[in-house]
This record gives sequence, C-alpha cells and structure tokens, in this order.
Amino acid sequence: MTYRERREARAERLNEWAGTRETRAAAVFQAGERYHGDTAFNTQPGHIPERARLNAREDRAHESLGKAASMRSRADGIEGQLANAIYEDDPDAVEQLRARIATLEAERDAAKAINAAFRGLHKAELKAMDSAYERDQAMPYPGYHFQNLSGNLSRQRARLARLEKAASTEEEAS
Repeated sequence: MTYRERREARAERLNEWAGTRETRAAAVFQAGERYHGDTAFNTQPGHIPERARLNAREDRAHESLGKAASMRSRADGIEGQLANAIYEDDPDAVEQLRARIATLEAERDAAKAINAAFRGLHKAELKAMDSAYERDQAMPYPGYHFQNLSGNLSRQRARLARLEKAASTEEEAS
C-alpha cells in the first residue's frame, strides 16, 4: 500500500467516523423532540430526573457533533494535501516534479519580466529613493520573493535528482 493510499484511507475513515457520530446525535435529538414543546416539563421547578437525563444526552450529542466537525475538518485537510502533494512512491512522481519545476521557473521568469518593466517605467522614482531596501520594497516582486522561488526550485531539483537516481538504480538491479 502506497503512502497516498494510506492517506486516502485515513481521510475515508475520518469521514465515516464523523458520519456515524452525526447519525447518532441526530437520533438523540429526534428522541428528545417530544419534550421541546412541553412547557410544563421544561419550566417546572425542582429536579426532574428525566429532564436531567435528557439534558445530559443532548449535551453529549452536541459534543459529539463538535468532534464530528473536527474529524471532517481533518479529513478535508488530508484531501487538500493529497490534491497538491507529490509522494515519492507515486508512479508518476518524476513527471509531476518536472511539471512543478517548470511551473516555478515560469513564475520566476514572469516575475523578473514584471520587475524589469516596472524598473523601465519608474526609473526616476527608483533612483530618487535613498536606500536599496526602499527600492526593493517598491518593486512589484521584492527580493525575498525571488529568494523563496530559488530555494523552492533548488529543493525540487534536488528531490528530482534523488528520485531519478533511485529509479535508475532500480532499473539496473532488475
């Protein structure tokens, strides 16, 4: 079983558990429905054991609904990660990484072109600024944006090289 399949199974289990909790809570609320319009039952002073049990059951059902919402949220998070993640045991991981690298390079090239056009249009304004920091912050894409992109590109390229080396080692062993 691949890592992706294990994550999908986890999300499915969380959704099933949440569904079970929601169904049970709905049954509790349905069972207590007959008391909701009973003014005497709800407003009579003193301790009424059945009212205390009903309140406790409904409190537990509300807590269960909160837990179900938490489980659904966790499952949604896992599914969101699965949509964008590239796992090393995916059969097309190398192609996915190449596509991601191409996307990052295209993003970097577009940002460079936008900054170059901005420099051409606002040359006098940029020259009038006192510090390099001011000039950098005035640009549509500041320097840290390029540092982040370069770091991501380096990391993805290293990962691609590692996967390609592992794939060639497996082919030689076969």
